[in-house]
Amino acid sequence: MLFPDEAGFLRWQRETITPARLVAIGLAEPRTGAPGERWSYSNTNYILAGMIIQKVTGHSWAREVHDRILAPLHLTQTYVPGDDPTLRNPHAEGYQQFAPGGPLVDTTMFNPTAAGAAGAMVSTPADLARFWQALQSGRLLAPAQMAQLEHTVPAPGLADPFPGARYGLGIMWIDDSCGGYWSHAGDVPGMSTLNAVSPDGKRVVVLSLTTELADPQSELAVYRRAHQLIDDTFCS
Repeated sequence: MLFPDEAGFLRWQRETITPARLVAIGLAEPRTGAPGERWSYSNTNYILAGMIIQKVTGHSWAREVHDRILAPLHLTQTYVPGDDPTLRNPHAEGYQQFAPGGPLVDTTMFNPTAAGAAGAMVSTPADLARFWQALQSGRLLAPAQMAQLEHTVPAPGLADPFPGARYGLGIMWIDDSCGGYWSHAGDVPGMSTLNAVSPDGKRVVVLSLTTELADPQSELAVYRRAHQLIDDTFCS
């Protein structure tokens, strides 16, 4: 684990970490279960996907994402910063609490190679909304690929705070008061986003959070409130 505490974060804050090292860190953790036994989210899987893209195409995952998604959709505020730990202005500032009751640590300065293909991108709520609209309206994937993407399995570990959570290939289905929506939450230290898009892509909500708490119950309360806020907005 790279960031078990504030000292760990400060140690790696500016360091460049290779995909191979990220995979090694992931494989050093205990297994969550036997293959096929149950669903479990894994950033390491995304790192491996990025390495496969490099092997198959001869290009980095960042270039493929730019050429296939960002450029065609004109998502000009979304980019892969490489190993640059700074953000383009203007930007939000992130704060992470590493111990319950502890101080909030400014985590805005962060080398995103620690996230790799699992999340080393910078974006805005507006660009995220346009991406979700394009995905769900069929502009990015063929119908057969969308069917694969949306083939889900139960994700009971996410049921609180996300009722009825089911995971597909990188996106999840969440129930709400007007039926449900597709989503994918994501975070790096101090910053996270929650998203909701209708199956037809006509309704989108993107919520950006810039503080993460250490106490599990406090953090759970934040995500419950965030889900309710999305529900209120999405279903109004």
